[in-house]
Amino acid sequence: MMESVDSESKHSYIGSFLQPPDKLKSAFADLRPKSVINCPPNNQALVAALKTLQEKIHRLEIERIQAENDLNCLSREAAQYRRALEQESNEKNIVHQELMEEKKDVSVPLRVAQSRCSLLEKQLDYMRNMMLKAELEKKLVLEQQTHLQKEDDQNQMELCAKLEKLEVLEKQCWTLISTQKTAEEKIKHLEQKLLEEQHQRKLIQDKAAQLQTGLEMNRILLSSLSPEKEVKKKSRKKKVLKNNSTMKRTQTSFQGGMLPFVAGKVSIVSL
Repeated sequence: MMESVDSESKHSYIGSFLQPPDKLKSAFADLRPKSVINCPPNNQALVAALKTLQEKIHRLEIERIQAENDLNCLSREAAQYRRALEQESNEKNIVHQELMEEKKDVSVPLRVAQSRCSLLEKQLDYMRNMMLKAELEKKLVLEQQTHLQKEDDQNQMELCAKLEKLEVLEKQCWTLISTQKTAEEKIKHLEQKLLEEQHQRKLIQDKAAQLQTGLEMNRILLSSLSPEKEVKKKSRKKKVLKNNSTMKRTQTSFQGGMLPFVAGKVSIVSL
């Protein structure tokens, strides 16, 4: 139906919205401003109206093309924005997964440490209860001892037995006290060892930074050699390669935590 309307308007004098009529093409093919003077007034008005209409159609075509370009630009920007949002969501998902993995990695030793702490607390509570029981039993034995001293010689055997029991309890008490002291000394030793290891790690990191700085300075010095020293450079090439391989092995040992360290000494690599 639209094609029939367009075809009818195409062959009319007015034409369609998008295409001027065919009948006017031949009439206005060689139209010039000077030909308007020779046309009758009615034809001049018609030509002016047609020209105005064609200018409006041309402007509408330009606006339509501009709107299509704007629409394409908006669609491209929307696609870019969609891709940026997808990339951002993917990055957020990756960061979330990494955080979850880090939490998992941290939660395992944390649970182990918590279980150890709870076990130590239980052991300390048990030792405390044992000491309290020992003290109570000691008081009870002392009370019984004062009471037995007033009794007849027939209760002397029972008194001796309870005294022996008291000695056993005292030995157990001293054993528990020594065990507690040993545990405290071990804890202090472990804390001191941890501090020493942290200090050694800091020294190793500082040494690695110094070696990296030395390697960078050597690289800069080697790159700044003049062409006149090429012969000398070639003669020392094997030695430099050997030193570089030694430095790489030393750096690899630094990265792997395999450093030959002696207390009070610093190992220096020849550059």
